[in-house]
Amino acid sequence: MESNGEPASKAAALAPAVVTGADAAVPGGGMDFFSRLPDHLLVDILLRLGTKQAVATTVLSRRWRGVWAQLPHLFFDGVHPSVPARALAAYEALAASEAHAAADIQSLAVSPNQVNARETFAWLSLAAPLLCGRLHLDDSRAVSDEMVELFQERRRRHDGEASEMPCFKRATEIRLRLGFLTLELPRVGVFGALRLMRLQNFQSRGQFLISDTMLPSLQELTMSRVRDMNVLTLNSKSLVSIDLSYLMGLQHLHITAPGLHQLEVVRCFYDSLKPVASITAERLEVLRWNMPDDLESVHLGEMPCLQTLGAPPIDTHRWRGFQMAQICAGFLGRFTAVHHLELEMTLGPRMDSSLLLMEDIVIPNVDILGLSLETNEHAFARSVLWLLTKCHGIRELRLSFQIRDEVRSYFRQTAFATLSQELRAF
Repeated sequence: MESNGEPASKAAALAPAVVTGADAAVPGGGMDFFSRLPDHLLVDILLRLGTKQAVATTVLSRRWRGVWAQLPHLFFDGVHPSVPARALAAYEALAASEAHAAADIQSLAVSPNQVNARETFAWLSLAAPLLCGRLHLDDSRAVSDEMVELFQERRRRHDGEASEMPCFKRATEIRLRLGFLTLELPRVGVFGALRLMRLQNFQSRGQFLISDTMLPSLQELTMSRVRDMNVLTLNSKSLVSIDLSYLMGLQHLHITAPGLHQLEVVRCFYDSLKPVASITAERLEVLRWNMPDDLESVHLGEMPCLQTLGAPPIDTHRWRGFQMAQICAGFLGRFTAVHHLELEMTLGPRMDSSLLLMEDIVIPNVDILGLSLETNEHAFARSVLWLLTKCHGIRELRLSFQIRDEVRSYFRQTAFATLSQELRAF
């Protein structure tokens, strides 16, 4: 065949698809030249449309029916939860058809206009065998005040409907923000390719377990704003990063992760009378720990590789200031030296009482002190200087400030200059 000087491979790629006269004809007796294009060019056209519009092209002719099923990326924004289910059912049917070669879904993102547990888990089940890449579900925009009230009522009656997540064997990332849906991991199945999992804004049935058996390749785990989770157990050799925040009802936390490099536990255990935690992570390099109660029942294993330490915050402005200072002092007392210490302080209007609350705090030997200050007035230099007298071997001080509007202009003019002079004198 003549190719007008083009390479054979390129000429073959640009060759028009063979279509029947019925498929190529258009109303008025003309010719549908778009339908004569090869599939990869039609897919390139559909990629420039939204997924909903791409699916709508199936009504143009038989030639277009299977083209959208070759799209590697699907995005449903502001649709009813039943729409992804219908689309994925059609996608699955085309994948099973010999007439069309449907591609694997590399990314699937859904942001529905309302929360519906049955419809949501229906399309998740359809997506599980088709997805070989990233999954993103965001129900947060669909949550209304009425739904919040309904959720609170269901919590009081303990009749929330629990749904089991299907097993995504080939998914590499899962990011779920579920509103007020109740989620459970599957009892059987292996998420063999999953590297990253972020679960936010969902309700638990009490106990939650993540292990190598189900998630052998998981490296990054984030769990945030989970209700009614009492026990969380993480046993993983592959985990590198764990970020836990706002697990307010958490009572027991058990982590065994020999390869873990970073751990953040922020604002958990707030509804627990006596939290229990056990952390075993010999290779941990970054630890940020913020919990409201004492550490008597918290076991932190040996951490010889620890480089960055984030301590519980100190708030001398609140009525629990003394207790918070004692918690911070007890936490810091577990460490004799660390390369980089991060410390947050909220200073009250009376500086003398602030210093009194902090007198039991012993700062470990640090190279870098990162100090984040929030103040309700401009007088904070004494607190900084007082902390520096407790530091030994410090080589670098990193200061950041959060200041209320009424004192912001004063601070800009005088406070920083005053602090700089006192630090130089110190």
